[in-house]
Amino acid sequence: VMLLSSSRFFALTALCASLLLQGTCHACEELIETPQAILQELLPPVLPFNDSKSVQEFVVSANDPFITPAEASNFTETANYTQVMDFFTKLADESPYVQVQTLTTLANGEDLVMVTVSGQEQFEPNSMTTSLPIVYMTAGIHPGESMGVNAGMMFLRNLVSQEANKDILNKVNFLFVPIMNIQGYLRQSPNGRINQHGPNTSGRRANAHWHNLNRDFGKLDTPEVRAIVKVMNDYDISFYADLHSTDGMMYQADVEFCDNGAAGLSPNIYQWLRAEMQPPLVELLESYNHKTSVCVDANDPMDPTAGYYPYYSDGAAFSNNYADHRQIPAYLLEIHAPKPFKQRVLGAYAFIYGVAKVVSEKADTLREAIEADRAARIDPVPIAWDYDDPAPIVDFDVYNWSIVMNPVLGIEQIIYTDEPITIQVEQSDRSTPANPPTRPYAYVIPAVWSEVIERLAIHGIEMEIFTEEITLDVMNYRIDDFESSGNREGRATASGTPVPENCTRTYKKNDVFIRTDQSLGTLTVALLEPTGESSFFYWGFFNAKFVSHEYPENYIMVPLAERMLNQSLMLREEWEQYKALVGNDTSGVLDWFFRRSAFYDSEAYVLDIGILYEAPASGTLDNLEPYTDGMASGGDFPSEVTTSNAASFAVTGSFAFLTEVSVLWLCWLSFVLL
Repeated sequence: VMLLSSSRFFALTALCASLLLQGTCHACEELIETPQAILQELLPPVLPFNDSKSVQEFVVSANDPFITPAEASNFTETANYTQVMDFFTKLADESPYVQVQTLTTLANGEDLVMVTVSGQEQFEPNSMTTSLPIVYMTAGIHPGESMGVNAGMMFLRNLVSQEANKDILNKVNFLFVPIMNIQGYLRQSPNGRINQHGPNTSGRRANAHWHNLNRDFGKLDTPEVRAIVKVMNDYDISFYADLHSTDGMMYQADVEFCDNGAAGLSPNIYQWLRAEMQPPLVELLESYNHKTSVCVDANDPMDPTAGYYPYYSDGAAFSNNYADHRQIPAYLLEIHAPKPFKQRVLGAYAFIYGVAKVVSEKADTLREAIEADRAARIDPVPIAWDYDDPAPIVDFDVYNWSIVMNPVLGIEQIIYTDEPITIQVEQSDRSTPANPPTRPYAYVIPAVWSEVIERLAIHGIEMEIFTEEITLDVMNYRIDDFESSGNREGRATASGTPVPENCTRTYKKNDVFIRTDQSLGTLTVALLEPTGESSFFYWGFFNAKFVSHEYPENYIMVPLAERMLNQSLMLREEWEQYKALVGNDTSGVLDWFFRRSAFYDSEAYVLDIGILYEAPASGTLDNLEPYTDGMASGGDFPSEVTTSNAASFAVTGSFAFLTEVSVLWLCWLSFVLL
């Protein structure tokens, strides 16, 4: 090194720095940008939309002091976060019917707000609950899908300022979260969404912690979803809607919405939605020239004839499906993203208006359906679903298409025309319950599983704790064939075969007791039964239990296995069957015998949730007191998500540092040797 001239020194330093940047900084690579105007030309063609009635009734004049950025730009722009906040602050200052409240403040100081509208000026949960039905809507959960944000701004402005909406204002209270995913919404750029027709900028799907918020309603990892769920606890919600736009294949409908199908969680609400809400809502949307359909997720994006999945029965991870687990009537709105932004915003406005109008007119029958389902105790409880067989065959209004071989890329390309056609396809409904469990009397969870207990409390589930030690006869699931796979939402999801085992267990002070005879009993079952599609087991909250911390050495296990065979005829019969399968797999044989010896810790692979199917004898549960927030103990049991992320950061950071040092060292060594 000392032999190097200063010029060669600086040249080599620059070379090494260049290598480092190329090798470790993928973000520095050039990304090809496409202007919105070009992107819209590349998208499939769409038919003109007659918006004259919508514009006349929904859009204000250019000199209106409350014109939104979308309206002011003729629907080429979406309102940014600051504009949304300023708009609703100003609206609350001007109207006595509007109040803005902060639900939570995020890590970087952004306020997640909810706009409350009450014609009676009753904004507190208790006073609002005793008056009128409450419609609750969230927008911006996926920030690239911003038509709900802009439509909500327009609708609430008109709701409190226009005489034509006075009847709705006096009959319905309205809760609106304009931007649920603020961190993703702040990442506005022209490249936020590839499959949609405007606006000029869009946000990104994930929040700053890289979570998809519409996968979090069961596990509650994010502060945003926790805040949304708390509103459901604090207010007596009559109707919920989550406002999205989709993409996928080209079809004619621009306004898609769906309930949770015939999932069996809220049968009275389901009937009300299909008979009382859907017909007048469709009629209203069609009066504004929108074409409606159920939600559409293509079974094969390259083949429209393969049919679609309509988002029914998706489990408690998803917003509207979660609401169904709570017996809250709910819709998922999916505006078709390839339609122009103006059409999408006006479609979302008409949907919001239509839902509020129907609720205002049919509040009594809606309340009857809600009360009937909340009073019911469904048994067995559907918490996972199979596809219906046979699947219904339906008419599907699409645009004509062809499949060609792209000469540049050498791959198949689907090309749509603007010719509307109708085809018959399979609608892949999932409404057949998959082995629904019996509704138990109660669950028992040891206090060390504090993360699970705290999440149950955030859901609003009623719990009790033991004030002293107690012994109970319970059923536990032992999980056979356990597997932990993948990285879904930052968690290693779990699977396996639950095998019921009856046992007698002693529970300690502060362990938690949860009865299912409560309004959120169905949600409780969905979260605690291992087969639930969004259960805590599935999301890996209990993964620590599914490993054995004890193991045998060959020199002792082999003679012990021989002794065990001599002691037990039943074991010898089992061994003869197993031996034919395992062959000469030494470790497999040793593990098989070890698991049948008393040295094996029988608590391994047992899901630590006790289940009682009947109430214990009178007096057995006298040592219970209500659980209150913060009671969960076991603080020395770390949060799995936090630990995983911290470890990943530490390993990644150390590896990156060592990589940079290694590259520099190799550069200098190569130069000297040459």
